[in-house]
Amino acid sequence: MVATGHIAIVTGANHGIGAATAQVLAARGCAVLCTFLRVDDRDDPGTPQAYRDHRAQDAAAVIARIRDDGGTAAAVEADLSDPAAPALLFDAAEQRFGPVDILVNNVTGWLADTFAPTAADRLGRSLQPVTAATWTRQFTVDAMGAALMISEFATATSPGREPGAGSSA
Repeated sequence: MVATGHIAIVTGANHGIGAATAQVLAARGCAVLCTFLRVDDRDDPGTPQAYRDHRAQDAAAVIARIRDDGGTAAAVEADLSDPAAPALLFDAAEQRFGPVDILVNNVTGWLADTFAPTAADRLGRSLQPVTAATWTRQFTVDAMGAALMISEFATATSPGREPGAGSSA
């Protein structure tokens, strides 16, 4: 796969799959905007401390690895439960690198909740019952945030669109 000259946004790119995806895209020649949201997880004996630490960090280490390998990347912290965030992210990517033509929707608003009456999942992570608040928190990011990112991407890649003419312009 050749990706030289492309501009990508990868959400949830401060660790895990998002970080790995950003690094692979950069290694193939993409300029990558890595988005992240630092999450302060509560102590939980079933969740490794290293995982909680990764979720609490910014994307500086990912950006450093990409740049050390000769790639081009920047990071922006964004909360995709904010409906204004997608337009701001596309504007930031376009200002730094040019028009975005690759979107990787990796971020999630995942919470350890369940419909089952159990205190822990099969990995030993503490669970809480699903409530309107937990459902709203998760699906605001997973559904609305992803949909608004796709909508912004569709706008950004529309034929005849002038650079800088995103929905927030």
